[in-house]
Amino acid sequence: MAMLERLRAQLRDAQYLYIVPLIAALLPWALARRWLVFWAQRTSGPYEESAQTAAAIAPDYMDVGDLRAFRSNVRLIWLLDAYDLFLSVTRWRRCWWPGHIEQAGAWPETGAFIATSFHHGTGLWTFKSLTKSGRDSLLIYGRWAREDYLGRPLLYWYGRWRAREVQRLSGQPVAYRPGVRERVARSLADGISVVGVVDMPPRLATRGQRPVRLLDRDISFPSGVLDLAQNANVPIIPYWVEFDLARCTRRLCIGAPLDPADTSGTLQALADILDRQIRATPSAWYFWRELPEWIAAAAKARE
Repeated sequence: MAMLERLRAQLRDAQYLYIVPLIAALLPWALARRWLVFWAQRTSGPYEESAQTAAAIAPDYMDVGDLRAFRSNVRLIWLLDAYDLFLSVTRWRRCWWPGHIEQAGAWPETGAFIATSFHHGTGLWTFKSLTKSGRDSLLIYGRWAREDYLGRPLLYWYGRWRAREVQRLSGQPVAYRPGVRERVARSLADGISVVGVVDMPPRLATRGQRPVRLLDRDISFPSGVLDLAQNANVPIIPYWVEFDLARCTRRLCIGAPLDPADTSGTLQALADILDRQIRATPSAWYFWRELPEWIAAAAKARE
């Protein structure tokens, strides 16, 4: 029985991580959108656990509307993210850009910077956007260890494949945490921009946590990317993805530069951007599962 259940899990991973997004990537966008929405409405795939967790936690912090639709949208976000990978792989040019993805704003024309975002939305188009602007970029990324995915080899290899595609698009090997400080400093000194996220709870980033307000609660963000930017004398450039889930379209938004020397002010400005995006599309935040302990850790730190 256990072996049969493992086989079923592998088949689900193959279906949702590879087969469904690959078929979508080979279809015209109008058909691909309908295909992805159809599969997002099904509750049998590997994204259902994330959908159920988000639906159990998010309503304690904001109104997410109909829970069934919310769970479907969580699954849709995951599917769109997988679809982006296959869309990129099957269109080999690094700067190829589809019509259903928009961009608002522009990267600085000169000088290096740290592009900073969140665990919200779909991020692969960031690297294509940077490539289109004539830049290589360096992604700061968590290590993808095989032992964390025992029994789910297809998920492990999906993550490794995704990292390799980011490396191809960005033109630079991925910098895996921890121990990236020197690598990032060299890259910024060489004029290569760096891409990272700031919404990291204390469980994942133990040092440099600073208080911020998010969803009318006290939590914390680490100051690591700001410290790196300040040491290199480069700005923080916020970016984020806005969604129209009814049409499955997205807009990559690039914000105004922020001063890394103003640690508290810049972290709160970033938290305010994330707050707006969560309220606009709560199903696109991957870290709902972290929020209760994150709030508790912030309360403990204030004691």
